[in-house]
Amino acid sequence: MRKRKSFERPEGVKSGRLVVIAAEGKETENIYFEQMKASLHASGVQIEVLRRDSNESSPEHVYRQIQDFAAKYDMDEDDQLWAVVDKDRWTEQMLSGVAQKCSQNKRFFFCVSNPCFELWLILHLEDVAQYAEEDRKSLSENKKIKRNGDTWTKQRLRELMGSYRESQYDAKKLLPEIEKAIERARNLDIDPNNRWPQSVGTRVYRLVNSILEKR
Repeated sequence: MRKRKSFERPEGVKSGRLVVIAAEGKETENIYFEQMKASLHASGVQIEVLRRDSNESSPEHVYRQIQDFAAKYDMDEDDQLWAVVDKDRWTEQMLSGVAQKCSQNKRFFFCVSNPCFELWLILHLEDVAQYAEEDRKSLSENKKIKRNGDTWTKQRLRELMGSYRESQYDAKKLLPEIEKAIERARNLDIDPNNRWPQSVGTRVYRLVNSILEKR
């Protein structure tokens, strides 16, 4: 059997946990978690955000990223690998298959946002549970808006932040409100034992809690 490599951990976090993140989005999630990584430097938790060169973004492909990383490197007992995906583009069957695979490895975690990761960003800035019924429906459906082709969540983030593109936004502005986002996401999670949110919700709060060493 091929010997696995030791993952290089920077000075100051050699005894800390490693949290590995593979995401469906090529840029949006990476921008956010790289900013978390910079803000939490030497906190005792190392964040490793996996990049991908291809346009493959299916839940199965995201799972293979963390699977390949785990096969390549020696992992400590409390290290974690997270597959971060959106609900809106994928069938129940596709999500279920990856959820099942993740459940078979104690270091693997399945993190779904319904409809998408942008919901997690919005929760830093407002509580979607307070939306009127029409806006709640628009969020859930997350359709493209004809005037610019962006989805409803992207348009809402642009309104809230003044400027937003999935490949360029100021995640640093969001982090001071991270505790609000966690609380709002937890309140949306009305069935936490389900493998992913069946209605509007995001499990990113669990990943962030793990990074912040909360439970």
